[in-house]
Amino acid sequence: MIKYQTIWLLLCLSAATGTQAQQVPAAKDPATVIISPEMPLSVKDTTFRKQILQWSTQQMDEQNYKKIKAQPSSVYFPGKVKDGAVLISRAVHISHQQIRSTLEPIVSKLDYSSPWADNLYSTALYAEPGEFIEVTIPRDLVGKGVGVQIGIHSDNLGEWVAGTEDWRRMPMIVKQVVLKKETTRISSPFGGLIYITASPKSATWEADITLNRVVAAPYFQAGKTSRAEWLQQLQDNKAPWGELATEHVILTLPDSVLQKVQYPDSVMKIWDLIIGGEMELAQIPMPFYRPQRMVIDEQIGGGFMHSGYPIMIHHSPSRHLLSADVMADPKKLLIPSRGGANWGFFHEIGHNMQNMDWVFDGTTEVSNNLFSLYMFDRLTGGLDDAHSAISSANTQKDIRKYFAGGADYEKWKKDPFLGLILFRQLQEGFGWESFKTFFRQLHEMAILDPSGAYADTDQKKRDLWALKLSRITGRNLAPFFEKWGVVISQGVKDQLAPLPGWMPYNFPPAD
Repeated sequence: MIKYQTIWLLLCLSAATGTQAQQVPAAKDPATVIISPEMPLSVKDTTFRKQILQWSTQQMDEQNYKKIKAQPSSVYFPGKVKDGAVLISRAVHISHQQIRSTLEPIVSKLDYSSPWADNLYSTALYAEPGEFIEVTIPRDLVGKGVGVQIGIHSDNLGEWVAGTEDWRRMPMIVKQVVLKKETTRISSPFGGLIYITASPKSATWEADITLNRVVAAPYFQAGKTSRAEWLQQLQDNKAPWGELATEHVILTLPDSVLQKVQYPDSVMKIWDLIIGGEMELAQIPMPFYRPQRMVIDEQIGGGFMHSGYPIMIHHSPSRHLLSADVMADPKKLLIPSRGGANWGFFHEIGHNMQNMDWVFDGTTEVSNNLFSLYMFDRLTGGLDDAHSAISSANTQKDIRKYFAGGADYEKWKKDPFLGLILFRQLQEGFGWESFKTFFRQLHEMAILDPSGAYADTDQKKRDLWALKLSRITGRNLAPFFEKWGVVISQGVKDQLAPLPGWMPYNFPPAD
């Protein structure tokens, strides 16, 4: 009995050891590891994170669709296609417009908007993880740089702030392929919404593109999709993501949120107001060369949101960040929140409006907030409770503290809300129209001199603010800028000397 018990025990131990030996490599295999909000990958696991990034890069570069298998994390993010989904074939009409030559010099200055990233044309179709899709383009588009993108969550979590955080999703989940033949088969380990891509600078074309073995996804196009059609799409939907679109803005949202959008026209009218208002302040002509895109993501490269194409927005129910709910109900953005979601959305869209000709050192996180101020002024009727940092009490406190120590440009550059006071004073003194004229004049300069030589140093940018705004307002603003510690060149000060001076009343504060 002892002999047989010993043998049985050894067999059990052997089996257990064998099972453990299989599980350990599997748990450390990028192809099978599960990363989710409930099972994040620690920032301390540096070796494995590097392996995952290497594997992800290889998967995204892999051209042979047969070698691509579904990665199990895809069930958690971007999400699982619902049971009963049917793979279909659909021809999608895409109309690509080359950016207008008169607009190109202006757009080239909008660095924070990722201006030359490929245009993304929505197809309202979804690719399942590990399942190949087939894309057929007309022969005359072959070799023209037209591409396909699977997925929209393009932030690489191995970079920027996310590189120092635990991962709540796989770090790279977007696949891009340039179409080099009429019919191409493509597969992604993660799946995602499908887009046709083309460079903004590439020649105009229009074509029907056929996609096979795909799942229909909900897509609302203002002015084209009726409410009844939208509600039917929601009822039939099997895809985890869909979109709401106008010619000015496209929102990418999870199905769980889209199901709550019963009146998409009302939602998108408010978003059009927001985008239109910010572009109106920036004096950027509309329609633009492409809509602004705003995408919800479980985890982004850094921050609550960040600018670009697309603008990425952090939405994580596990962390009580419910941005998607606000996006789907933008009326909430019209309610002052003392620095909440509305300030954040206006702020990030404002980054996309910043012309680098007028963004001088220390104002990257300052001048974009002009757009936040403008939207509160024009959409909510005033700045009450727009942000606690711009309250009257905090404004006075910040001014007094700054000037008590003596104006210092290096200190000024490090405090965005202190820096914003300078621009608020100019706005209060001369109104929004002076800023619009200034921005418009800078666009005109870019068209006349695409080299940008007029603003190729930080000093020239500061001088442009003083020189142009002084001429627009008819007052010499150079002493005002220098009172704040923002240095203006002697040549500009000499040019402005004949104009009457200007300074806000009781500035700096006398007591």
